[in-house]
Amino acid sequence: MARLEDLIANVPDDALRVALAHEVRALKQRLDFGLVFERHLPENVVLPSTAGVQKGDQVRFRDKGDDQEELRVIGQSGEKVVYVDETGEEHEADIGDLFVVKTFGESVYPTLTPLGAAERGGDRPYHSVINGENYHSLQVLLHCWENRVDLIYIDPPYNTGDPDWKYNNRFVDKNDRYRSSKWLSFMEKRLKLAKRLLNKEGVLVVTIDEHEVHHLGVLLEQLFSDYERQMVTIVNNPKGVTRPQGGLSRVEEYAMVCFPAGSVMEGRGDDLLTPLKTKGEEDLMLAGKPPRWQGLLHSGEDHRRQDRPSMFYPVFIDPDRGAVVGAGGPLLPEDENSAPQTWPVPNLDAKVEGHVAVWPVRKDGTWGRWYIGPDTLRNFATKGYVRLGGYDKQRKTWAMQYLYKSLREQVADGRIEVVAYDETRNVVELRYASEPTRRIKTVWHRSRHDAGAYGSDLLGQFLGGRHFDFPKSVYAVRDTLAAVVGQKKDARIIDFFAGSGTTLHATLLLNAEDDGRRQCLLVTNNEVEAKRARELVKAGHYPGSPEYEAEGIFENVTRPRLEAAVKGTRADDTPVPGTYLDGRSHDTGFEENVEFFRLDYLNPDDIELGRAFAAIHPLLWLIAGGRAGRTAVDPQKPWAVVPDAGYAVLFEALLVRDFIAKLTKTDGVEHLFFVTDSEDAYAEMAEAAGPGYVTHMLYRDYLRNFRIRAVPSS
Repeated sequence: MARLEDLIANVPDDALRVALAHEVRALKQRLDFGLVFERHLPENVVLPSTAGVQKGDQVRFRDKGDDQEELRVIGQSGEKVVYVDETGEEHEADIGDLFVVKTFGESVYPTLTPLGAAERGGDRPYHSVINGENYHSLQVLLHCWENRVDLIYIDPPYNTGDPDWKYNNRFVDKNDRYRSSKWLSFMEKRLKLAKRLLNKEGVLVVTIDEHEVHHLGVLLEQLFSDYERQMVTIVNNPKGVTRPQGGLSRVEEYAMVCFPAGSVMEGRGDDLLTPLKTKGEEDLMLAGKPPRWQGLLHSGEDHRRQDRPSMFYPVFIDPDRGAVVGAGGPLLPEDENSAPQTWPVPNLDAKVEGHVAVWPVRKDGTWGRWYIGPDTLRNFATKGYVRLGGYDKQRKTWAMQYLYKSLREQVADGRIEVVAYDETRNVVELRYASEPTRRIKTVWHRSRHDAGAYGSDLLGQFLGGRHFDFPKSVYAVRDTLAAVVGQKKDARIIDFFAGSGTTLHATLLLNAEDDGRRQCLLVTNNEVEAKRARELVKAGHYPGSPEYEAEGIFENVTRPRLEAAVKGTRADDTPVPGTYLDGRSHDTGFEENVEFFRLDYLNPDDIELGRAFAAIHPLLWLIAGGRAGRTAVDPQKPWAVVPDAGYAVLFEALLVRDFIAKLTKTDGVEHLFFVTDSEDAYAEMAEAAGPGYVTHMLYRDYLRNFRIRAVPSS
């Protein structure tokens, strides 16, 4: 009500002003317990140039900063528009100089424009990453996945007072007197939409810090009153952070969890609080799973032959058995002071001591070295601690792995069990020791949740040192996902405050552990950090320009991070250094598929006239589940059947019988889209298709969704 009180203060009539103030004070006293904030603070968003400019639109100039007033277009001719300013005076401007501004409550017609994909997963379902404003993105997701999501995990702006988020296109800082009201209004609009995405067993997790934790708790109590709610304290910064004004050193953040009554969150042998009896806490995530062995070829610093000449020697193998059988001595230079280029060069095709010999050849063809010496390798080979991988024709060498020190220690103390011994391949088969499932505690204290080591530092390895403020530990997020959907391998997960992409990265880790097919969808905008945004504008680069957009989170952090995670190589084609906690090398990547999109906006007239099928086609793909790679569909043909992706489209209503005959011979189709303007014709076609299909009417369903759902519910 702060805004109302400000308005009352400006009433010129003294008696009326006093009377109104008295009534407002009385109204405040009669309010039920709960949050008191300006729910109806208007919120708007600047649309990209792809939205176009039309008569009646609010607009603002690209190059006049964030403090300008919105203008109203009253006429358009070619590339020129006529607008009125706040005084009612008319002016003319070029369309290219303007942004469209939409207030939440106005109808918009968003869609997804494909930007490319990282594809290594074969027939695995596709993850999706959307670059766009998240309120309109949530409207898109409601159109596609309402009541179909298992977990929503979000990490919204913490409203610390630093200008780290925008409201109405302006950064909100500590001097904004309505800062908390704006944050609550901002969150309430989005949480109301998010709730409708959850299925009957779906769970919401919101992470937050001390600045808004109490406000958030009451807001969730109001919005999720029919859910159970608990708060988890996560130690994410053991070093501690002390506020400038003094006080205690904060080491934690919080996760607010909303879940249906009766839900249970369990850990695989770890309640995330009880002190562990062993050093290797990470193995508890993998009870019953095989450990990942270390590659024998050295991949870190000092990886060259000349760095450790004694580690350059032949490993003897038996290709027929697929076994490592021993090792020869180091191939050393006659004169240790001679230059490396004059050192003896082995013949990769020759046998050594009657054995097939494998030498350490790096991916770029240069000589490398092994991690361990020949005596150690011979010892490991007798124990089954070295195994042979595949042959690389280009390098004329073989991949090999060995059991590194940490894993050997865990074998010795029983944390890893030897479950079998393959005499042919001369290799042990290992599994992490199984432990009983344990109910997770409400305080989490694990070293792997450190946001410094496993958030900032890990992200730097994937980005090559580029900076992003306060990324989550990928293992803290992974543990959260596992607690909620660890037993559901086909779960759908959404994060609409995705930031650097940690939630999808954590999903990749969880899928790799248990061969899951969980599907993650992220929404992140391409926001540029406040200081850098001012510098770019001062240099003449405005939102929408390539120079400006290249500095945004999506382009500079989220997309390159996730592409590197999947492929194992960074944007400059260098392997990602380092390993995950389970020993898996970062450069191994993941056998997964990720599709990238941009949120764009359509003209409803084009949709009604049937000229926008290509633009909304990605939505059909997502409605059907994003099960396979997108296939081009030609709307000039009578129909399209895409069984791998699970949908079919009928463009010629008169051919419905032939279309259905085609479907009876096709497996895998679940969603049918009928293009027709007639409700009666649609009803007849849906009936003719029979049970077993989910039917949709184009373009009615799309238009109706975004017209009806334009106004944020109060």
